[in-house]
Amino acid sequence: MKRLAILLLALAAWPAAAQPKPEAAAAAQARGVEDPRAFVDAHYRAYLDSEAGPEWPAFAYSDRLRALFDAYDAWQRQHDDLVGSLDFDWWINAQDWQLSNVSVTETAQDEDRRTEVARFTNVDRPEEIHFLFVRQGGRWCLDDVVQGSGRGDDGWTLSALLQEREE
Repeated sequence: MKRLAILLLALAAWPAAAQPKPEAAAAAQARGVEDPRAFVDAHYRAYLDSEAGPEWPAFAYSDRLRALFDAYDAWQRQHDDLVGSLDFDWWINAQDWQLSNVSVTETAQDEDRRTEVARFTNVDRPEEIHFLFVRQGGRWCLDDVVQGSGRGDDGWTLSALLQEREE
């Protein structure tokens, strides 16, 4: 009988325990950014203002991009002896930086998609990188990044790089 009472008490408490905690809900909602243009601009400003550069903004990734990074990171952990396709900082298309002439402009495709275009000079090489944002859960999330044409010797696409595997 005592076991039955404990089981009934546990079952009665279960719906309350299954409810998300306010902190967890707030953390989940904090994913993404309010203003994609300001976010990209602030990221580049951090390169200009610090030798260490900006912190990695994983909180801003879309579900799709986050899953691609997770799969890439898992592959990397299993292949310590190989250099992955991301052997450079994709925000600046290089390993080192000395940025100048940074500008960020925005293009809205529709109410749920925006592209932020960063133009800058790194050392003496002009760059143009497109940051593709999608709206998820009412906030903007970085979904992909394209440099140049997005393929081959004339550029790259971040999502494609994250899926490249060398064995």
